[in-house]
Amino acid sequence: MYDSLTAALKCWHAADCLREDSLLLTEWLACELIAYLYQQLGQDRDRLEAWLRDHGDQVSQAQQHAHPAGPTTVEIMSVVAEDFAARPAGPGSQTRLLRIAAPYLLYLREGQEVEDAREVALPLALWAGQQLGGADGPRRRRIKSCTDTRTR
Repeated sequence: MYDSLTAALKCWHAADCLREDSLLLTEWLACELIAYLYQQLGQDRDRLEAWLRDHGDQVSQAQQHAHPAGPTTVEIMSVVAEDFAARPAGPGSQTRLLRIAAPYLLYLREGQEVEDAREVALPLALWAGQQLGGADGPRRRRIKSCTDTRTR
């Protein structure tokens, strides 16, 4: 996953569209993860907010280095969660995208955009993988069906 993500980001960087395309990728990953968590938590917004708080605390404690991606990623997930009830099946609203763009674009450092974009997208993909990794056969089929429906 690391190599594939890095290759895609490098292609976007070479095409001078890294900031825009990686922002859309980040939004998509955050939306899919929040949608899955919301379903797993019984579509209970209070439980989702509690999960985000607990997860955000764990991430903040674990990432004590100079440029941690975790807090930015959790902030993006929180924006998506706030907007989740009104989220259309397609791309998000301009307002949500702007609210995600603010912390995301501030996180990207000049000359290190590919690495920084990867450091935000990779945790979202890994966290989603952890959640989906425990899915049994019937749940995997429901997830695939839901994903197929949302991407048509």
